[in-house]
Amino acid sequence: MEDNAYHPLEKGVAASETSFTVNLSALVLSVCVLGVCLSMGMRDLTRLFAVLAVSLVAFTVCLERLLYPETCALCRLRVRRPLSLRRVLCREVALVAAFAVIGFVYWLLPLFAFKDFTQHYFPFLRTAVPWILALSVPYFCLADRLDPEEEDVHCRIGRAILERRRTVTRFELANYARSWAVKAFWLSLMQPAMAEKLQWLAAGDWRKLAGQPLEMYVAATTACFFIDLCYASVGYITNLKLLNTHTRTAEPTLLGWVVTLACYWPFWAVLFYPYFLKYDSAHRWLKCCQAGDVAWYVWAGAIILLELLYALATVSGGIRFSNLTYRGLWNTGPYRWTKHPAYVFKNLSWWLISVPFLAGTWESALKGSLLLLGLNAVYYLRARTEERHLSRYPEYVAYALAMNERSIFRWAARALPFLKYRAPGNA
Repeated sequence: MEDNAYHPLEKGVAASETSFTVNLSALVLSVCVLGVCLSMGMRDLTRLFAVLAVSLVAFTVCLERLLYPETCALCRLRVRRPLSLRRVLCREVALVAAFAVIGFVYWLLPLFAFKDFTQHYFPFLRTAVPWILALSVPYFCLADRLDPEEEDVHCRIGRAILERRRTVTRFELANYARSWAVKAFWLSLMQPAMAEKLQWLAAGDWRKLAGQPLEMYVAATTACFFIDLCYASVGYITNLKLLNTHTRTAEPTLLGWVVTLACYWPFWAVLFYPYFLKYDSAHRWLKCCQAGDVAWYVWAGAIILLELLYALATVSGGIRFSNLTYRGLWNTGPYRWTKHPAYVFKNLSWWLISVPFLAGTWESALKGSLLLLGLNAVYYLRARTEERHLSRYPEYVAYALAMNERSIFRWAARALPFLKYRAPGNA
């Protein structure tokens, strides 16, 4: 796959702020580190997750500095002002206040009393939060001296708390709250899921897979989700302005939040799937051909390929990955082929997995197909609300317009004009 890191997609399109080559290399190296830890007997899932997170960030930063020194965020930092302990205190107060609010929500809502949170997520928080608070002090000291902004939004919110007067606009405060809500919600989902995949990695006996087609298929699909979750779990932690991985804005519309949350637990499992979009997501394709046959391997390979492409779309974001936020332009990896590779390849894989059109009767086949099309429509709305949000940034507008001609799905937009991206003011 050709990499386009830090180089324009074409004339007039801004360079990507993330490198697919760097992200994939950092992931491979981090998995090697995990392998070493496992070989040394480390089995504690919190420690393994910490090793993964630190490794991904460290390798990403080192590789960016080595391969792209002219664009690496760290290489562009310079001292801009003397240290102000008052501003450091304001930033620290804002961080502690955010943690206090999130902790109260976790404690209050029954949602966070499920086993996955108590078994994996809260032990992780008990370990991570003291470290984050301790390391935030030297980080804020560096940020105070190096950040181009003398007082960023964290500093102004902290000053508002200390001085009890308005020092931030309503938009800044709302965007700050939405950004933390994104991190608090999705990290609570992704970290336990990552812990389960680490448990699978630690318990895996790969020699048993030989000659077992179904077990090989399950292992391959699990590996794809492991790749996806590596950055999907760590990205919410590494929101640092000095690394240029910070959130610029979070999705401001209710529709954008609704169609995104509809795709995740508990909203999907408790509400949307059982009552609105129950298309029968079982692996019906396994009944279509005999395990081990050529057709079986072709079908299984197609599913695995789509899931791998979906996972590589997450790799494209690297430590900048996040739902419902803008943390810089990505146009590398699968994003060179289409604006929404994760949504496209994920939805295509569901059609191959469930094959609703092959259900027992014509009525159940039609019903299942229409319901899966309904789920596809939810992801179409996710893509559209995402585009509307990101179209606030001219670099994304230029990228999206270029993809009208470069995308591998440009033929679909020509057949169905409503799929074509239109810049704000040209709709």
